[in-house]
Amino acid sequence: MVAMNCLHHLIEAQSRRTPDAEALAFEGERLSYRELERRANALAARLRELGAGPEARVGLCLARSLEMVVGILAVLKAGAAYVPMDAAFPRERLAFMLSDAGAKLVLTQSRLVEKLPPHDSQSVCLDNFDWSEAGAPLGDTGVGPENLAYVIYTSGSTGQPKGVGIEHRNIVRYVRGVAERLQLEPEMAHATVSTIAADLGNTVIFPALATGGCLHVVAQERVESRALFAEYLRTNRIDVLKIVPSHLAALQSGGRPEEVMPARRLILGGEASRLEWIERLRAAAPQCVIYNHYGPTETTVGVLTYRVGAELPSTPSRNLPLGRPLPDARIHLLDAQGRPVAAGEKGEICIAGLQVARGYLNRPELSAERFVRDPFSADPQARMYRTGDLGRMLPEGDIEFCGRGDHQVKVHGYRVELGEIEAALREDDRVQDAVVLLREEALVAFVGSKHTGFSPFSEPLTSSELRESIKAKLPQYMVPSAIALLESLPLTANGKIDRQALAAMPVEAQERAADYVAPRTETERALAAIWSELLKVDPVGADDDVFDLGAHSLLAMKALTRIREAFGVNLVLRNLFEQPTVGRLAPVIDGLASLAPPPARGGEREEIVL
Repeated sequence: MVAMNCLHHLIEAQSRRTPDAEALAFEGERLSYRELERRANALAARLRELGAGPEARVGLCLARSLEMVVGILAVLKAGAAYVPMDAAFPRERLAFMLSDAGAKLVLTQSRLVEKLPPHDSQSVCLDNFDWSEAGAPLGDTGVGPENLAYVIYTSGSTGQPKGVGIEHRNIVRYVRGVAERLQLEPEMAHATVSTIAADLGNTVIFPALATGGCLHVVAQERVESRALFAEYLRTNRIDVLKIVPSHLAALQSGGRPEEVMPARRLILGGEASRLEWIERLRAAAPQCVIYNHYGPTETTVGVLTYRVGAELPSTPSRNLPLGRPLPDARIHLLDAQGRPVAAGEKGEICIAGLQVARGYLNRPELSAERFVRDPFSADPQARMYRTGDLGRMLPEGDIEFCGRGDHQVKVHGYRVELGEIEAALREDDRVQDAVVLLREEALVAFVGSKHTGFSPFSEPLTSSELRESIKAKLPQYMVPSAIALLESLPLTANGKIDRQALAAMPVEAQERAADYVAPRTETERALAAIWSELLKVDPVGADDDVFDLGAHSLLAMKALTRIREAFGVNLVLRNLFEQPTVGRLAPVIDGLASLAPPPARGGEREEIVL
């Protein structure tokens, strides 16, 4: 019997059981388990020739595709660890990740090569790879359960992201535990809609392939468009979907939520879910079982699950509970002195067990601070991760999330250290200090300036300049929707920045275009009205950049739905980022509308996709 101590061993075993079953699907392309194995083996052999092996790190900068999953599996088979990167990240951030990880190899695609910063790593373009090579199984690569499987970078409070090292034994335990908890069955169809640069998608990617399911890699354009995502679910049976609540809510904008629900399992994670919303989801798809799933990257994807039953729970926060731990995880709720709190009292959520990660790459001091010895275990080597999250035990035995004990937040499912954004803002010499808060699901920055216009040696600071500056350093989801410039930040009596005063301070819209230009055409006026309602800004001019006025990716997804309803055309998120003003987007819509046939019976137009 072959040992299954490593992640790729689980998938290899499933490939032997069902070689002809469909393993992967992407936009009409299909791969069987046999072909997935053959391609991954061929690529793994090449990676071995290039020096991949245990503890080596291989960068992955790949668009959503079959090649993305083949690349992940090939790196694991070669014995190395993969480092996922999002091509949408700023080049400065990608450069740091490659350098910090010490990646000597990068798997990418020809169209993404120019997105990468200058680097010393050897690039392998998978769209040019010769898949006709034999692809025979590799011999012993020397990799074991204690070796790294992947390194995922999360936000860091010091101004740089930090890499979390996950070992094979961590992710294998997770896959086995979550597959059992979610009651996954062979031949289920799973959809992955998250970036691989975060571990949200690992809830479906690896369990799907380890249980004989078919993993649907949903194209980026579909992930961002309600119409295109609903179309995919109409033409492809999807049983299992893991998604961030705010992402699903954005896809449901425009009504008929049942059109974007999976058939059998909906797993929510990354954010709190309101009970009232969960009730609407159940009504929309009563046959679908809904789960909540919680866990930081440092404890391997997730450790708590909650299954929604016939009756909704009652929680003080009116949010869905986090639930109970997977089989190989233990949860401790501790006070500031490290003592267990009483039932119903708030305490820091501390996680112990076999899913606790190795630690942070190249950050021994931070690892020692957050990954501590488990004082409740008889094993002197047992460790516990201090999450910084607060929780309490409910009477039924489930854990409820009660906020954070520090300045870390969740934004659209991504974990964000506000200190990293503040550090990026302070890099401008004209910034005295900066504080970033999360208000109504949007990031707001308050900036005190060193120069208030009185100095003849410096230009006055503007929020637009600051926003453009940090866009070159931070991912889009970390760029504040509003930046308030103040002569000085308010202080408490003991001289610290008064965050409570900032939280209550009104924030004006960011700078408009130098001269307000009223919308000129019918299309521009309709677009301006859509953005005005979504942004709660009146008026919106033809030349106003909607992202300077507070728009973000999920609000843009809602705008796409409104645009489709108003004009009968489908845009994708990229169109809004490339044409961020009413005046620039209106001609794109007019051009598509001119190509559309006359409205069909019932007033419906044929969908046009750009």
